[in-house]
Amino acid sequence: MKYLLGALLAIFLNFSIQAKESKFGELSFKKAVNLSGKQRMLSQRIAKIFVLKYIGANGLNIERDLKSSQILFERNLNILEENGKSQSAKVKAKIHMESREWSRFKAALNDDKESLEDILTKAEELLRKCHELVLAIEEASNYTKQISYDSATSQLRVQTINKAGHQRMLSQKMCLYYAACRAFKDNNKAQNAKKVYMGIYAEMNKVINDLMVSEFNDSKIDLTISEILNTFESIESDKKHFLDNKIPLLTILQTSDKMLNEFNKLTNLYSISN
Repeated sequence: MKYLLGALLAIFLNFSIQAKESKFGELSFKKAVNLSGKQRMLSQRIAKIFVLKYIGANGLNIERDLKSSQILFERNLNILEENGKSQSAKVKAKIHMESREWSRFKAALNDDKESLEDILTKAEELLRKCHELVLAIEEASNYTKQISYDSATSQLRVQTINKAGHQRMLSQKMCLYYAACRAFKDNNKAQNAKKVYMGIYAEMNKVINDLMVSEFNDSKIDLTISEILNTFESIESDKKHFLDNKIPLLTILQTSDKMLNEFNKLTNLYSISN
C-alpha cells in the first residue's frame, strides 16, 4: 500500500510539472506566440510612421500613433520578460536580444543624424530579433507538448497563429516600403523598395490562400477571411497602379491598416478557438 501511494504521488507530481511546463509563465503558449508576434508588427508600424513623417506627413494622429505604438511595444516586452523568467535559456536570451535591439532602434528614431536607410536597416534588425523570439517560443511550445503528450493538433494551432500573426506585420511593412519608394530620391533605392513591397504583397496573397483551407476554420474565421479577401480585391482591381507606386499613399495607408485590423482579428480567433 505504501509503495502504491508513493507511485500515485509520483504520477501526480509528474502531471503537475507537465501542466506547469505547458504554459509560458502565466500565459498559454497560444497567447505568448500571439503577443510576441505583435512585436514584429509594431517594429514595422513604428518605422512606417517614421517614414510618413519623413516625407512630410504630420498632425496629431501621426504623433499619437507613434507614441502609442512605442508604449505598446514596451508594455508587450515587459509582459514577455516577466513571463519568460521560467523559460529556457534560449527564450530568455531571445527576449534580451529583442530588448537590446529595441533600445537601439528607439534611440535612432530620436537621432536627427540617422538617415532613412539607417532607420530601415535598424527596423529590419529589430524585426529579425522579434521573429527569432516568436520562433523560440513556438519551439518551446512544441517541446512542452511532446513531454506532456499533448496532441500534434495543438502544436499545429500554435503554428497557424504564428502564420496569421505574421500577416499583421507584413501589412505594415508593405505600407512602409510603399512610402519609402516615394521618399527615396535615388531611383535605384526607390526600385529596391518597390521590389520589397511587391514581394510582400505576393507573399500575403499566398498565405491567405493557405489559411482559407485551415482545419481550424469555423464560421467566424471564414467570415473574417472573406473580409480580408475583399480588402485584397481593392488592390487587385488596380494592380498596375499599385505595382507602379501610383495609388495615393493615403489609400495604401488606409488599406494596410484595414488589413492589419482584419489579420489581428483572425489571429485572435485562432488563439481563442478550441
